[in-house]
Amino acid sequence: MSFLKDIEPIKTRDFLKEKFQEYYRNADITLPPRFTAREWGFLSWDGGIMNRHQKFRSISEVKKYLIKVAPAHSYHSVAYYKDPGKNTMIDKEWMGADLIFDLDADHLPEMEEVKKGKITFSKLMDYIREQTYRLVVDVLLGDFGLNENDLLITFSGGRGYHVHVRTPDVLTLPSGARREIADYLTGKGLDLNKILIDAGYTKEYPIRGRGVERKNIGVEKLPKKESKGWQGIITRHIHQTLDNLRELDKEERKNCMKRLGLRNITFNAKNTNEEIFNKMPKAPKKKLVRIALKETAIHPDEPVTGDIHRLIRLPGSLHGGSGLKVTVMDSVKLETFDPMKEATAFGEKLIKVRSIVNHPVTMGDGLAKLKPNSVVELPEKAAIYFMARKWAHLVLEA
Repeated sequence: MSFLKDIEPIKTRDFLKEKFQEYYRNADITLPPRFTAREWGFLSWDGGIMNRHQKFRSISEVKKYLIKVAPAHSYHSVAYYKDPGKNTMIDKEWMGADLIFDLDADHLPEMEEVKKGKITFSKLMDYIREQTYRLVVDVLLGDFGLNENDLLITFSGGRGYHVHVRTPDVLTLPSGARREIADYLTGKGLDLNKILIDAGYTKEYPIRGRGVERKNIGVEKLPKKESKGWQGIITRHIHQTLDNLRELDKEERKNCMKRLGLRNITFNAKNTNEEIFNKMPKAPKKKLVRIALKETAIHPDEPVTGDIHRLIRLPGSLHGGSGLKVTVMDSVKLETFDPMKEATAFGEKLIKVRSIVNHPVTMGDGLAKLKPNSVVELPEKAAIYFMARKWAHLVLEA
């Protein structure tokens, strides 16, 4: 028994490779445009250095490679090259690159709340999906005016989402311009004083013995919901905040307003959101704007967006760290996407696994659980997830 247990890590790796190989025999792989001009890279189950600078001449070559090698991780370049098989970037001769947004749950500010046990990781995954949805719908399709046909949206197979922008206008953007787009999404450098509409006016006051004195009366108003850019994003969030307050009873509303810094604000539900907001003093208005920015900022991985030579996961391939599929979707599917249910590539056949971590772990929001020092039979899709995460080993029968 001890001998069998000792070789479980090796057999677990072999089992995962076999299952990946089985998957690739009938996999629906989404090849990128002009895939023959892309560099390809792969990581094996043995780890080590990535096997990159690969190129393929046909779809059949790609499929044969995936079936034969069954890599743990499969990537292609965001860039197009004259000769992607060369070993140096200069020799490859760069011709352009897709604009990529990599949104990873690990990069969210709320990750600290997960570490402190205040929210679950599943909740964090909901946050990153919501951010990706706002990126696609509010920014790319909304403010930037792109067509959904210009985009490819994927679940990364791990802890986030990738959005590929392939409209010809972005292909030759330099790294600096791409980083500026990433900065825009986070609100970096945004002047909050310019979000609200300056509706101030000058008023004349008669001063005895001095004639008339003019004073500027500062008035800041909420922009229209359909405003472009950050004005619109923040305005829509403030409207949503005020709409939420309307739905609360008197005591709940009072407590919520206190948390929002609106302690002494009169909330008359008969008034419109604009009337309620515009009558507020300057300080609570600014408070709501700051809260809106914090809660609507999008946090892509900036180095990925700015890197014109980056490798990105192949849509349709499997993630060696989870066993989940890099899943393609449209904006409608993104709104409700559940990766633990919709990105699984394996079935319900029972597999016996042994926990190798000293704390309980789960797949998704309680979809499957694994307790420390336990041996259990789990559906194949859950067992592979735990083994790929290195939380469990395949149990070998004596």
